[in-house]
Amino acid sequence: MLDCRHATFLASQSLEKRLPFRQRMALRLHLMMCDACTQFTRQLHLLRTALGQFGRQVENDENLVLSKQARERIAQAVTAQARQNDEARRNPNHDSTN
Repeated sequence: MLDCRHATFLASQSLEKRLPFRQRMALRLHLMMCDACTQFTRQLHLLRTALGQFGRQVENDENLVLSKQARERIAQAVTAQARQNDEARRNPNHDSTN
């Protein structure tokens, strides 16, 4: 049985890739019993839809331009977050908030 922390992680991952059968079933079972995680999953889908729509609007707006420094800061932040996510996947029981 999944705990809420693992269920929300899987819900998030499911937006990016198809989960293996066992994980999909475990998540579905958890969502049938947990209103909080069900609501979280709905909110994830809503945010993804809203951000997708906003992103398409921004892409078509020729007046919006990021400076080179801003693009570099964003790239560095994304790279750092990706490293943290990779580490969290390798060590799921380690609390990286300390």
